[in-house]
Amino acid sequence: MGTQRPPQSRNAGGVFGSLIASTGNITGAAAPAPSTLAPNVDRPGFNLTRYGYRDDHLDGDGDSTSRSPPSRGHHSGAKSLSHLNLETGHNGNNSAVNVLPPPIMAHNPVSAYIPAPTDYFSPQHGSSEPTPGPSPPSQGEATHLKTPLLSTKIEPPTPGGTSMSSIAKRAKWTGVLKDFPVTAGLHLPYAKSGKSTPATPGSTATASERGDWLEGEWMEKETREEREKREKRERDRKERKKRKKAELFITRHVAQIIQRQEFICKLARSMMMFGGPAHRLTSQIQATARVLDIELSCMYLPDVMLISFEDSSTGTSLIKFIKQGSVLNMGKLAEGYMIYWKVIHDDLSVSDASAALDKLMRRPPQYKWWHLMIIGGFCSAAICTVSFAGSFIDSVAVFPLGAILVGIQQLSVRNELYSNVFEITVATLFSFICGCLAATRRICYSATASSSIVLILPGFIVLSGGLEILSRNIISGSVRLCYAVVYCLFLGFGLAIGAEAFQTITQAPIANLSDTTCANTHNPEGPWWQQTPSKFWAFLTVPMFSLVLSMRNHQPLFSKEMLICIVISCIGWVVTFFVGQHFQNQADFASAVGAFAIGMISNLAGRFLDGNAFTIMITGILFQVPSGLGNNGLLVFVSQQTDDSGSTSEAYLSGFQTSLQLISVAIGLTIGLGIALFLSHPIPSRRRAGGVFSL
Repeated sequence: MGTQRPPQSRNAGGVFGSLIASTGNITGAAAPAPSTLAPNVDRPGFNLTRYGYRDDHLDGDGDSTSRSPPSRGHHSGAKSLSHLNLETGHNGNNSAVNVLPPPIMAHNPVSAYIPAPTDYFSPQHGSSEPTPGPSPPSQGEATHLKTPLLSTKIEPPTPGGTSMSSIAKRAKWTGVLKDFPVTAGLHLPYAKSGKSTPATPGSTATASERGDWLEGEWMEKETREEREKREKRERDRKERKKRKKAELFITRHVAQIIQRQEFICKLARSMMMFGGPAHRLTSQIQATARVLDIELSCMYLPDVMLISFEDSSTGTSLIKFIKQGSVLNMGKLAEGYMIYWKVIHDDLSVSDASAALDKLMRRPPQYKWWHLMIIGGFCSAAICTVSFAGSFIDSVAVFPLGAILVGIQQLSVRNELYSNVFEITVATLFSFICGCLAATRRICYSATASSSIVLILPGFIVLSGGLEILSRNIISGSVRLCYAVVYCLFLGFGLAIGAEAFQTITQAPIANLSDTTCANTHNPEGPWWQQTPSKFWAFLTVPMFSLVLSMRNHQPLFSKEMLICIVISCIGWVVTFFVGQHFQNQADFASAVGAFAIGMISNLAGRFLDGNAFTIMITGILFQVPSGLGNNGLLVFVSQQTDDSGSTSEAYLSGFQTSLQLISVAIGLTIGLGIALFLSHPIPSRRRAGGVFSL
């Protein structure tokens, strides 16, 4: 127990180092790859290596060529126990073992003297040539051993003569154990990678990966700071971009809202300007607002539209007051409806639609002023024989009166004061002229007087009022009906003034004033142009009146809608005529049946011909109004007004009766159109409620 081994035969690993190495050799055949790691007794305290054949290990006689490479097997990476014998020292005896390297000089990394691990897949494996190693450093240089896991500083030999044996004596196995990696399979840039498959050599760490730990930490810190700065700059850039995008979105969103509101206002103005169906105007504006995602509420009065744009987020509202007179323009109305249809079906942008509506409202009329005068003359001439039992000579005589009416009507627009009394003055003038023509005993007064003012009869006003009341628009519908009644009294009063003026000047009554059928004026034995025309003339006059009435309402001549208008109008007249033959003096019932036929055909044509029903049915509906005033019309009021035996109250009572007859015709038209619209659109739909453009 008191004896000790000589220093030359001592091992830095002690007794347990050799036992651990032997145990690893024995269990290497059945152990996985991480278990083949063992302490490198050649370089203690620095690293681990896989034990195997060393190319640079020489046997006792110095012959290295006699060794053969190990056979590849499941334990090809293992080194035999004889090769784990400790190397002999340089003092000549084999009993002493020196595990420490030669004196390491300053500023030379220890890793330069660590032998490279064996790579069995390298071309140099198994060759007899030794691997060249680095040149030994110059003596006197101090070296600091730096590894990522342990920083060990080995001092050079002291000048007092401290031998390498004493250094080896002080080396303990604890210094070797603390340098073992924490996990065999841990992949670090400064350590060998452990493989999970047996007999697979680990990858060799490069020199840059085995660099200085402090330098690597400093570089990592600098890289981390640069990365943080770069990320901060990126976040700031994204934040600025996000704020800019939000500002642009807010600006664009507000601009889009203003554009949409402007489009809705222009759409309402254009529909009012072109004489669109008033009872559909509110639903169309609301349907457009739903598509454009705008909150609004609107109310329509005759020639006035109130639109309130609401903002629920701020609790504010913007009210637009639109005042616009309406004149029926079928061509522009159809184009405006197509723009509206494209917008609600997302085929046209709001800005383009607004520009198109501006261009449409500023466009000049379809026909020139002298065209309209000729058209007005043909309207009066064509309706004279169909609705008022006039002869051919009556139609010729009333042609200039119709042309003069349209001319005066165009001039009255330029003078606001005269436009207020336009209807009364024109009726007075034409009544006086017709009285002069009736004095010849060849021209019927009732036919010429009624057909001369046919273009200013309030048929469309009464029809619109009835449809609005039917649609529960009580205010505007009542206003229109009351206006139509008073308007009829204005016309009757004007005709009475003209007749009184003729009688006062000539001191003679108007011939056959109360003969509303012209039976006393027309001579059955006379020439053909003075006789009452047969109903076969309707094959000429009905299509003719439908054509010129559509042109008077600014329908383009060469268009698809023009032909459809003429056909539907002729169908409506035929139905009304034959129903009226069976139901005498019931103009309201005949008008209802005729309006039903017109409404059904027009709505079906509008659905299947990619158009709108309103522009193709309005001509046929307006054709029904003069028929209701033909018998017992305004001329009854004129005859009683000019009769000396009758009182003034009786005359005005007859005038109200005439107005009521006109209203009864309008009610029949309204009921017929309502039933036709329901049958053509039986399934309710919010989209269809806004898209239906019909009477």
